Amino acid sequence: MTTSLYISIFGALTAIIVSIIGAWLANRNSMILQTRKLKEKHYVPYIEALHNLVADDGTNREQIKKYVFARDKLFLIASEDVIRKMLLYEEKAVGKANDLHDTYLTELIKSIRIDLKIIDKDFPKIYLKK
Repeated sequence: MTTSLYISIFGALTAIIVSIIGAWLANRNSMILQTRKLKEKHYVPYIEALHNLVADDGTNREQIKKYVFARDKLFLIASEDVIRKMLLYEEKAVGKANDLHDTYLTELIKSIRIDLKIIDKDFPKIYLKK
């Protein structure tokens, strides 16, 4: 075999390998973006349901139902850290003193933002305003 044949075979193999790697990376990035969109699709209704629940002082059965449904859907898609912080928030902060409530709520929101790959250096302490 001649040198030009070797170069042609090497070029063809290189092109195949590069196209396979490119397809794999594109698929991987697509999966990451789809997962992020799915998480956003579940986090937004959760925050909305939490807001509406607090706005009604937690007495409206319909708002409680919506909150629990939104929370339960998060068990399927949220990271373990978000689930831990969400359960901790419900256990330790709901119906408790404002400072404690605001601290746990801030930690929950921070973990949601981290799960969505939104990282802030100095995230402020937040609260739900009625």
